[in-house]
Amino acid sequence: MTKTLLLISVTVLMLPACQPGEKSGNNTAEANIAASANTGADEQAIRVQVDRWLQLVKAKDAAAIAALYTEDGAVMPPNGPIGKGRAAIQQTWASMMRTPGFDLTFTPEQIVVSSSGDMALDRGTYSLKVAPHGTAQSDTGKYVVVWRKVGGEWKAAADIFNSDLPANGG
Repeated sequence: MTKTLLLISVTVLMLPACQPGEKSGNNTAEANIAASANTGADEQAIRVQVDRWLQLVKAKDAAAIAALYTEDGAVMPPNGPIGKGRAAIQQTWASMMRTPGFDLTFTPEQIVVSSSGDMALDRGTYSLKVAPHGTAQSDTGKYVVVWRKVGGEWKAAADIFNSDLPANGG
């Protein structure tokens, strides 16, 4: 009985590989090429969103930055509460950008689009300059943004970042 179940299981698992009309590997190769082309286009679309985000940071436009996020998106800054939803995201960004001397840049180092084409991971680094109380300070760190395709447009669903500086023992 066990041998029969094993044989049936192996046969069922092998059936997709033995379908008539498929040339060995060609359809898979064509599907991989098509997926790769779509992934490249999606990655480029995300890079366009990142460029827009950087322009909006320079313009200190918190409302437009919040619109880059999904309705249920979240921003998770270091040493602060999570901002859930666009209103809280806008408030978080506005608060950060009100810091005197605020200057932020960030650069994606890796963008990986899911095979389903509806989610992506953006991992990169940032550089921040501020001058609270007239004292110039700088910081570098890393970030992760999870992007989700909504209505054909890439939106940030989750955004977290943290400093490379050592924790202040205070």
